[in-house]
Amino acid sequence: SPRCRTSAGSSRGSCTSSGVSSNRAFPSQKVKYAFGRQQKYAFRTQKARNERHTCPNVSVTPPVNQVDVDENENEREANAKQLEFDLKDHMGKCIALVDQALDEAVPQQYPETIHSAMRHTLLGGGKRIRPALCLAAFELVHEITEEERNDKVLRKSFLLRKCMPTACALEMIHTMSLIHDDLPCLDNDDFRRGNPTCHKIFGEDMAILAGDALLALSFEYIARETKDVSPERVLRVISEVGRSVGSVGLVGGQVVDIQSEKKKMEPEEGLKTLEYIHEHKTAVLLEAAVVSGALLGGATDEQVELLRMYARDIGLAFQVQDDILDVTQTTEQLGKTAGKDLASEKTTYPSLLGLEKSREIADSLIEDALNKLSSFDYEKSLPLLTLAKYIVSRNK
Repeated sequence: SPRCRTSAGSSRGSCTSSGVSSNRAFPSQKVKYAFGRQQKYAFRTQKARNERHTCPNVSVTPPVNQVDVDENENEREANAKQLEFDLKDHMGKCIALVDQALDEAVPQQYPETIHSAMRHTLLGGGKRIRPALCLAAFELVHEITEEERNDKVLRKSFLLRKCMPTACALEMIHTMSLIHDDLPCLDNDDFRRGNPTCHKIFGEDMAILAGDALLALSFEYIARETKDVSPERVLRVISEVGRSVGSVGLVGGQVVDIQSEKKKMEPEEGLKTLEYIHEHKTAVLLEAAVVSGALLGGATDEQVELLRMYARDIGLAFQVQDDILDVTQTTEQLGKTAGKDLASEKTTYPSLLGLEKSREIADSLIEDALNKLSSFDYEKSLPLLTLAKYIVSRNK
């Protein structure tokens, strides 16, 4: 990727729930967006980096690009529309809705041990980024009637019928990857989200089986629970999700990650390998989340591809930020063991390029991602806009 090369010599979401909103850490500020007839998405990466250094919960507000320089100031102000979007409130409602759905999807039943192991990591917290992206992409493209627009109960109903099964399935797959990744034969981690990992409580045998069971259930759940969506689109979703997990997806990224440990590489080779790992181990599942939501919402092929490119950019940025956090945060802050990448001599963006260049890459990726949303309805795209900015401003 050109952005990774070293230089020479060096809408308000309708995720509503009657439950209590989650208190998981998201920026608490209400952020206002102004846009006129020709508003574009432009971001000052240096400002974003400065904000990230000076406060833990930074604003995810994209700076307004003054593109209409030859337009009368009063006319611009008259045409600009002020929107308010509270990411913390939006994600709190989404998390509560997703957590309730996951609890119902994986009930405690016989055999008790395996279901306890599955539920331990699945319901043990988490930011629910993948379900949130899936739901946001669905609502971005889904056409709703005026009655549905004004009725929260109706909006929640079609969200649960059409999209929530896939959103839950993606979290099941993500949880499987965490359970297996924590095993002694892989990353050998004792803590996840501030709690003992699955194998530390239930043993390695049950942890492996719990991950296997969640993976199998995820596909069953999409096929069985998705309602009022054409069979063709459901099949496309299952295919998209399946591709993201296998040997050319998550598993492939994990394989290259394992084989790259303690391997000395030249910078160019290291960056190429690192990008492959991050795109396949992390970004591909975020891509599946966004694309699946768009497919379920009835997106055109052109819209699907725009959102796919958006997701690839934020997915890579997500992992770059993880690399940064591994060397800048403590175990208590992360909820998992800090400094493991350095200890295991893994190739990371900070180890190859340093922290500052890594931050520049993450910011550049997010800028590219947000430009992919410029052709969509601005208000409906606010959840995807703010989630993208949150990815590089998070501190855990």
